[in-house]
Amino acid sequence: MKVSFKLAVSYLKSPKGKSLALITSISLAVMLIFTLNVIPETKSEINIKEAYKNFGDYHAEYKNLSDSVSNQLEKDKEVKEIHDVINLGSIVDKNGVSIQLDSYNEDFINNYGYKLINGTYPKNENEIVLEERALKEMHLDNKLNEEIDFTVVKHYVDNKDENQIYSKKKKFKLVGIVQKPEAYYKGYYKGNEYYNVRGFTYFSSNQNIIPKELVTHSGILKFNTKTPSMSKANEIIGKYKLNDGDLIINTQLSNALDDYEMSKNTTFSIKNKLIPMLSAALVIFNIFNIILIDMTKQIGILRAIGMKNIKLMILIQSLIVLILGLVLGFALGYVISLIGISSIYGSQQNIYISKESIMEPLELASFAVLISCIFSTYKGSKISPMEAIRDISNNTKKGKDKFYHKLIRKIFGLTGEMAFKNVWRNKSRTILSILSISLAGSLFISKMAIFNNDEENSGSSSLSVMAMGDTDVILRHNFYNTEEAYCNYDSNLIYKISKIDNIREVYPSMNLTAYLKTSLNNISDDVKPFLSSKDNQNNLEIITGVKGYNKSFIRSLDKYIEEGSNIYEKKKEDYPRALVSNYFYSPMQSTNNAKALKKVKVGDVIDIKVPVKSNGKLEYKNIKVKVSGLLDKDYVITQDGGLGYLAQVIINEDDLKNITNIKDYNKISIKLEDGKDEEVNKALDKLTKGSSFKEIESKYKYESSFKEQSEENKKEVLVSVILTLIISSINIICIIKTNIMLRIKELATLRAIGMSMKNIKKMIVKESMIYALFSILVSSVVATLSYSKFIYMVNSIRAEGLGIENSMSYNIPINEILQFGISTIVMCLLATYLSRNKIIKLSIVEGLRIND
Repeated sequence: MKVSFKLAVSYLKSPKGKSLALITSISLAVMLIFTLNVIPETKSEINIKEAYKNFGDYHAEYKNLSDSVSNQLEKDKEVKEIHDVINLGSIVDKNGVSIQLDSYNEDFINNYGYKLINGTYPKNENEIVLEERALKEMHLDNKLNEEIDFTVVKHYVDNKDENQIYSKKKKFKLVGIVQKPEAYYKGYYKGNEYYNVRGFTYFSSNQNIIPKELVTHSGILKFNTKTPSMSKANEIIGKYKLNDGDLIINTQLSNALDDYEMSKNTTFSIKNKLIPMLSAALVIFNIFNIILIDMTKQIGILRAIGMKNIKLMILIQSLIVLILGLVLGFALGYVISLIGISSIYGSQQNIYISKESIMEPLELASFAVLISCIFSTYKGSKISPMEAIRDISNNTKKGKDKFYHKLIRKIFGLTGEMAFKNVWRNKSRTILSILSISLAGSLFISKMAIFNNDEENSGSSSLSVMAMGDTDVILRHNFYNTEEAYCNYDSNLIYKISKIDNIREVYPSMNLTAYLKTSLNNISDDVKPFLSSKDNQNNLEIITGVKGYNKSFIRSLDKYIEEGSNIYEKKKEDYPRALVSNYFYSPMQSTNNAKALKKVKVGDVIDIKVPVKSNGKLEYKNIKVKVSGLLDKDYVITQDGGLGYLAQVIINEDDLKNITNIKDYNKISIKLEDGKDEEVNKALDKLTKGSSFKEIESKYKYESSFKEQSEENKKEVLVSVILTLIISSINIICIIKTNIMLRIKELATLRAIGMSMKNIKKMIVKESMIYALFSILVSSVVATLSYSKFIYMVNSIRAEGLGIENSMSYNIPINEILQFGISTIVMCLLATYLSRNKIIKLSIVEGLRIND
C-alpha cells in the first residue's frame, strides 16, 4: 500500500502539466455545478425570507363568502388558523382609486403583514384606517382627522343570479394609517400587479354603509400544511362549491417557495450543468489515457520486476486527483457564488449551501473519475511487460494509405496529409476530444440562436406585444385598484400627450366591463368551463367588454370584419349599431378560435348589461345593440383586441356616452414614429408620474423586459460554454503536447531527412485545425438540428394556439456557427502556441536516441 502510494504520487509529479490539467478539469466542472446550484438556492432563500416579510405567512385569502361558508371554514379540519373580516365592498375616490373596505380586525392586519404607523383604530363606521399606498395614489398627505369623500361601491349577484351594483356617497374621517413594505408592491420578481389597497372601518350589526344582505366575509387562513398548498385550496373550493376567485393561495409566497425546485429541474438548467460535466468527463478520460501512455514503459518495468499492485497504484492516483479537484472546485465555487450573489443584490449576503449542492458535483466528478480509473486500470493490467519496455506506444504506428489521402495531399500539401494521418492514429482519443469541444459548441450555437431569434421576433410574435396590434403604447388604469367607470384621462392630459414629439396618432377610448345576456342553450362549449356552478342556466350573463371608439379608430377595424359592415358612418336605427367579436382567447385550449355564442349573425339584436351613472350613483342598465358586423378571430390577439373577455362589443363613442352618462375616456392608445420608442416612453412616464394608478403598457417595455431576461439567460449559458471550452482547451493542449512527445523520434527523423522546422510547425498547426474543423462541423450539425426542432415546436404551438402559420422561419444559425468557429480555431491555435517549446527545442540527435 505504502509503495503503491509513493509510486502514484511520483508518477503524478512526473508529468506535472498533465496532472495539473486533470485536476483543473475536475475542479472547473465541480466549481461550475456547485455555483449553478448555490446561486439559485441562495437567491431562493433570500426571496423566501423577503416573501414572508412582504406577503405574510398565511396560505390563502378568501373574498365575498357568505356567513354560512365562513362559519364552516372556521370549523374545517383542514384549516389550522383563520382571520376573518367583514367585506363592505369598495370605496372609490373622484379619480377612480378603488380601496377594498373591510372591518377592522387587529389579528387580520398583523397576519396580513400590515403595520400601524400612525393614528389609532376606528371607533365608529364614519372613521377609517387607510393603507399608506392608497393615500399616495389619491395624492393625499399622511394627515389624520381630515374627511375624505368616497363613493361606496359593492358588486354583487342578486337572488335571480344577475350581476348588480350598489353605490352611494359617503364621507370617512381618517384616523389611522397602515403600511406594507415597499417591496410588497414591487413583488417577488419585478411587479406585484395583483395586490389590492385596503381600508378598515368599524363594523357593527347596525352599520349603515351597505345593506345588510350585501355584507360578506373576507379573510386569510392557514391550512394544516407547512406551506401554501394548491391541492388543499382546490379541495376547499370543491367542498364549498366556490369559484376560483373566491379562494386564492398566497401567490407571491407560493412562487418564492416553489421557484427553486422548479428552476433546478428545468431542461435548461439540467443541460447547463450536464454538458460541462460530460465535457469534463471526456477530458478526464482522455488525460488519464495520456498519463497511462506516459507510464507505459514504467508499468512494464514494474510488472517485469514482480509488482502486482498496478491497479491499486492507478486507483490511488485517481483518488488523489479527485480529492484535489474537489477541494479546489468547491473553494473556487464558494468564492464565485459569493461574487455572484453580491452582484445580484448589490450587497454582501450569506450564501446557502444545501446537501444537494455538495452531493451533485461530488457524485458527478466521482463517477467521471471512476469510469476513467476503471478503464485505465483495465488497460494497464493488459500491458505486456516486454512489449511495454520495448515500445512506449503502439499507437504511433502508421496506418495504411487511403484513397482520399492523395486528395488531401493535393489540396493541403504533404504537411496536410501527414497532419490528417497523425490526428487519426488514435481514433478514440481524437473522437473524444472532438466530442468534448462539440458539446460546448452545440450548447452555444443552439441557445444563442434561440435567444437572438427571440429578440428579433419579440415585437411581432410574443402574445403580449401582438395583442397591442398597431398600437405602440396604451395608457390604462390598474385593474385591481380602480373602478373603471370613475377613471378618466382629462382633455388637458390628452392634449399634452398629443404634443409629445414623435407621436403619430392618439386614440382615446371608453372601455367598460359589461355582461352579455343569453341562455345556456345559446353558448358554446368553449364558454362552459368559465361559468360558475351558481349561474342561472336560463338567464346567463357572460363577461363582455364594451368599447367606445371614435370614427377614425373604428375605420381601422375594416380588415378584421368577417361578415357585415363597419359602423363609422352614422345611420338612424332603432338600436345602436355594433361590431361584435364572438371569438375569445381560451387559455385552456391555447387558442383564439374559441367562441362565446353558438350562433350570432349580422342583423341580430343582442342584450347587454352595462354600468351607467345615474344621479351620482353607479348601477347596471340593460340595453340592446344591433350587430352590424362580426370581427374575425385575429382581432382578439391584435389591434387592441384584449384577452380578458368572453365576447366584445364595439360601438361609437358618442352612443356609449349617451347610454352610460360616462363622458370621460379611461384608455388612450398611441402610435409612434418608427424608432422613437425609448424617447416617447420616457416622456410619457414623466407626464403620468404620480397619477392615480395609471399604468403604461408598451411594446418597448415588453421588448425591453424580454431582452433583459434573455440577457440573463445568455449570461448563464455563456458561463457554462466558456468553462466547457476552457476544459476542452486543456484537453486539446494535452493532446497536442502528447502527440509531439510520442512522435519526438519521428519528428527528429523527418528533420534528419530534410524537413524544415517551418514545415514541422505547419504540420502541427494543421493538426490542431483538424480538431477545430471537425468540432465545428459536429457542433453545427447537432445545434442546427436542435434549433430546427425548437422552431418546429414554436411554430406548432403558435399555429394551434394563435392561428399564426410559420411565425419563425427555418434557417441555419450561420452567425452563431461563425462565432463559435472563430473561438474554437483561436483556442486550438493557442494550444499549438503553448506547445511550441517542444518543437523549438527539438534536437535531431537526442530525438533519434529516444527509445533506442
